[in-house]
Amino acid sequence: MKKIFILIAVMFISAPAFASIDTWFNTNPYKQYDKAITLQKIHNDIYDKNGIKIEKNIFKFEYSYKEGVPYEYVVTNNTDKDLMLKGIDSDYYANKNITRKSHWTRVNVRNLKYWQTYVPFIDDYYGLKSTLEQNPYLYDFPKDYTIKKGENLRILAMGLYLDKIQDLTFIFEDNNGNDLKITF
Repeated sequence: MKKIFILIAVMFISAPAFASIDTWFNTNPYKQYDKAITLQKIHNDIYDKNGIKIEKNIFKFEYSYKEGVPYEYVVTNNTDKDLMLKGIDSDYYANKNITRKSHWTRVNVRNLKYWQTYVPFIDDYYGLKSTLEQNPYLYDFPKDYTIKKGENLRILAMGLYLDKIQDLTFIFEDNNGNDLKITF
């Protein structure tokens, strides 16, 4: 009996360590989302400096509006060379950032405080709709991604602050090999 309790304790202790490694579970590697977004747009902002253009679009979920806020970032390379995106650092997003930090478990915990979670058929219906709606926004942020001259990169993210606009820190590598950080 002691062996079972020790095994369970080791599983709970080691799960966060295994979850931080990209080759294990709890990883959702970045892939570019090519479909059109049908959500209602509530905010738009543009950063354009030194040939790097970043457009931030904020939308509103139809079913998952209590769990997070969907963001779309479009990074356009208007420089005369290829642009290397080393990674993205974030504060309170569901996506896994360059430091392998993510708050994705808070999305599920936040859902438990609403009454629909405890009614069997209503939970199944709205839970499925909610999961399908937020699925494209839960991929990890890209790391070591090269943006060709004149091309763009589309990044979908899910911010967990419901009442304020969040920023991401984009970490680019400049021509000299130094880090260029843009917080937007």
